Amino acid sequence: METPHYDPLTSSRIRLLSGNGTRSSSHIPNSACYKGWGQDEALVRADDGYLAAWKYSSRSVTIGMPPSPRDYMRVEGLGFKDSIREYVVASGEPMVISMGIGGSAGNASWSCSPPRITFTPVAGHDYDAFLEMPGGRCWIAVREIDEHGLDAPVPVEAAPKCAAADAGSAADQAAK
Repeated sequence: METPHYDPLTSSRIRLLSGNGTRSSSHIPNSACYKGWGQDEALVRADDGYLAAWKYSSRSVTIGMPPSPRDYMRVEGLGFKDSIREYVVASGEPMVISMGIGGSAGNASWSCSPPRITFTPVAGHDYDAFLEMPGGRCWIAVREIDEHGLDAPVPVEAAPKCAAADAGSAADQAAK
């Protein structure tokens, strides 16, 4: 696989924590809203899909980002079936991130599916995105990182569902 072109003047990089089985992660580049399950043509899945839960392991994809300050977001520190995927994304353009996790043991099951978030990456900056789950709550966190140990929180907003006119106009354009 060819490493995507990264120009720190016009692009950013983001690392998403995902996995096969219990953890899902995806993003929609160049968008501040989402259309709905299965309707976002630009959706990029950071996992290998539902059927990959039957695979023994997961495949990580790295493109040269600085190491994460979180051990569990480094290839050598990943948990069973977890993976990281790193992407080059346009800077100055919003993106939507979706994540979830769930599992079961015997008769007990649990899940965490927080609202999708949106933020706008800054040119030349690197980001980690992951689920935070302190005290039984969960949300998607984005942190700016660098090779010097920077680990700064990035403000995010709940991503709204695209207005019907926005969703319809994309379908109309595709039909033309």
